[in-house]
Amino acid sequence: MEPPAPAAAPAEAQPAEAAARALAGLSLGPSPHTPAAPSTPAPPAGPCGNSDNPPGSSTSGDAETTGTAEASPSASSSAVAGNPGAMQALRELVCWPVRFAAEGRALGVRWPRGLLLHGPPGCGKTLMVQAVAAEAGAALHVLTSSRVVGAFTGESERRLREAFAAAQADADAGRVAVVFLDEVDALCPRRDGGRSHDTRLVAQLLTLLDGAATGRPTGLTAPPAAAAASTGSAAGSGGGGGGCSGHLVVVGATNRPNALDPALRRPGRLDREVMVALPDTVQRADILRLHTRGLQLAADADLTAVAAAAHGYSGADLAAAAREAAMAALAEVAAEAYGIGGGGGPAALGSGPLPPLVVRGAHLAAALRKVRPSIVRGAEVDIPPVSWDDVGGLEDVKRRLRQAVEWPLRHADAFERLGLAAPRGVLLHGPPGCSKTTLARAAATASGATLLAMSCAQLFSMYVGEGEAALRDAFKRARMAAPAILFLDEVESVAGKREEGGGGSAGGPDAGLRLLTTLLTEMDGIELAAGVLVLGATNRPGALDPALLRPGRFSTHLYVPPPDEPGRAAALAVHCRRLPLGADVDLGGLAARTEGYTGAELAAVCREAALAALREEMQEQAMAAAAAGETGSGGEADARAAVEVEAAGASGVVAGRHFEAALRAVRPALSAADLAAYAEWGRR
Repeated sequence: MEPPAPAAAPAEAQPAEAAARALAGLSLGPSPHTPAAPSTPAPPAGPCGNSDNPPGSSTSGDAETTGTAEASPSASSSAVAGNPGAMQALRELVCWPVRFAAEGRALGVRWPRGLLLHGPPGCGKTLMVQAVAAEAGAALHVLTSSRVVGAFTGESERRLREAFAAAQADADAGRVAVVFLDEVDALCPRRDGGRSHDTRLVAQLLTLLDGAATGRPTGLTAPPAAAAASTGSAAGSGGGGGGCSGHLVVVGATNRPNALDPALRRPGRLDREVMVALPDTVQRADILRLHTRGLQLAADADLTAVAAAAHGYSGADLAAAAREAAMAALAEVAAEAYGIGGGGGPAALGSGPLPPLVVRGAHLAAALRKVRPSIVRGAEVDIPPVSWDDVGGLEDVKRRLRQAVEWPLRHADAFERLGLAAPRGVLLHGPPGCSKTTLARAAATASGATLLAMSCAQLFSMYVGEGEAALRDAFKRARMAAPAILFLDEVESVAGKREEGGGGSAGGPDAGLRLLTTLLTEMDGIELAAGVLVLGATNRPGALDPALLRPGRFSTHLYVPPPDEPGRAAALAVHCRRLPLGADVDLGGLAARTEGYTGAELAAVCREAALAALREEMQEQAMAAAAAGETGSGGEADARAAVEVEAAGASGVVAGRHFEAALRAVRPALSAADLAAYAEWGRR
C-alpha cells in the first residue's frame, strides 16, 4: 500500500523531507505487477457485484486475512494491469458460485473449487488473488511453507488442518472463504523424493482438498452455531449452488508447476490451471503509467517507447525500473541542489528546498540498462550495441540476415497480411573467425530483441539429464522473453549425426543423442512462440544431423565466407577507426594483399600493427630518457627528460612499416582447399 501523501513542507525543507515529497507517488513496495491504489473504492455490494450480501460478508473492498495468514495489503482489481484471462478465471472461481447461485442450481452446475496459477516470478499472481478476494469481500487465508512447516512430527499437518478449519468456519458462517496456497510447490512437492515429512504433508493437503471439493474438508468439524446457520449450505454449494450460502475455494500459485505432486493437479482438486504470462507491450505501458503516476515526467519520457523496449520484463521488473529512474532523477537533483555526490559536504545539506523532480527519458533508458528482465538473468548476453556497420563487408549475408531477423519483428503486420511465416531457425556456417558471433549480436541490436547465448559445449555434464534440462530451460526463457534470439554457438557439438554417436564420457555415451533429441523437440515446439528465433553457428556444417537442417528447424542456411577485397577494406577500416594512422597507410593496398584472411585475422593484423607502434614508441621514450640522464642530473635534468619523453610519445602513429611487420607475423590459417570445401557445402 502506498504511503499517504505528506503534508505541505515549509520552503526551507530538509533534503530527506523534500525527497520523500517528490517520491510520494511512486510505488516502492514489492508489488509484483502494479502498485496498490492510494485509496480503493468500495466494490459493488456483494461478491463481485451481487446485491445480496451473504451474512457477515465484507463490503469494504479489503480481503480479510485470517487463520495462519499474514496481513495482506488492500488491493483493487482496478490496480491490476495485464493477464485478463487469469483475472477472469479467478472471478469465475470465487464470485460466480455466489453471484449466479440460482442459475447454477437450475443447470445442475457443480462449481469448481480449486485453481492453480503458474507463471514466472513477479507477474502478479499474489496480487490478483488479493484483488479478486477484496472485490468479492471474501475472507482470505494465506498459507505459506514458512507458516505451515513445523519442526516436530505432525505439527505441519496440524497447522494445515487448523487453517482449513478456520476457512471452513467462515464458509459455514455464510462468507466466501479463499484458501491461498502461495508457493504451493513447497507445500506439495513430488513424493518420489522419498522424504517421509513431505509424504505426510502432501497426503494431508490432498485429503483437505478432497474435502473442500465436496463442501466439507475431511476431519474438520464446524462449530454447532455455524453449522446451524448454514444448514444445507455446504451440500448445496458442493452441487449446483445454494443461494448466498458460504463458499470455500482453494487457489495455488507457483512458478515451478512441474515440481508439484501430480496428484494435486488432477480434476477435483485444483481443477483448472491458468498461466499468468509476462505482460505484453500494451500491458507494460499500463504498468509503467501506474508506477510513475505520482512523478513528473518530462516531454521526452515516452512510456510507450520504454514499454516497447522492455521485452521480457515482469511487473516486478517494471516496478524496479520505475524506482531506478526516480532515484536517478533524485540523484541529479540532489547533486545540483546540495552537492551530494558532487563534492558537497554536510554543510550543504538542508541549504534550500529541493528543486522539482522530473524524470526524463534518459533516466528511464538508464533504468532499463540497470534492471534486466529477471526471467533471463544468468542467460542473457550483456553486450555493447553492435551495428551492421561494425561488420566489415559480408553485405549479402547481412541483407539476408536482416530479412530473417528484423523483418518479421519490424513488419509483423505485412507478414500476417501476406501469410508469411517467420523463419524459426537460421544457421550461420563458415570458417572460424568470419564474424558469425558478431553478426548475431548485430542482428539482436538492430531488431531490439533479447539475445540469449550459450556455448553448446557447456551443455555436457557429468550428471545424466543435466544438459537436457539446461537446454530446455534456455528455450523456455527465450519464449518468455520474446521477441528473443537464442544463439547456439558450436551447435555441431549437440547436433552431430546420430550414426556417428558422440557425447563422450560426460553424461554417458548417449549424451549427444539425448541433447540432439531435446534440441529437435524444442525447435518443433517453437512454432507456438512467435518472436523467437534460434540462431546457430558452426564451422563444421557437414557434422550436423540432417534432421536439424530440414524446413521448420534450421530452414535458412547462410554461408559466412572470408571477406572479399572490398569487404577486407571495409573490415580494416572498422578495426582502424581508433588508431592514429600515418599518412603512408593504404588500407586498400592492404586489402589487396590479404587474400584469404578472415575477419578475425584482419583484426589481429590491426592489433599487431598497433603493438608494433607501441613497442617502437616505448623504445624511443627509453632512448630519450637515457640521453637526458647522460647530459645532466638533478631537478633541471629530470624536467628536461620528462619533456623529451612526452614529445616522443606524442608523435607516435601507426605507420605503414608497422603493418608490414604485422603481415609478416599474422598469416592466414585457411588453405585454398579448406576454403573450397566450405564453399562447396554452402552451395548445396
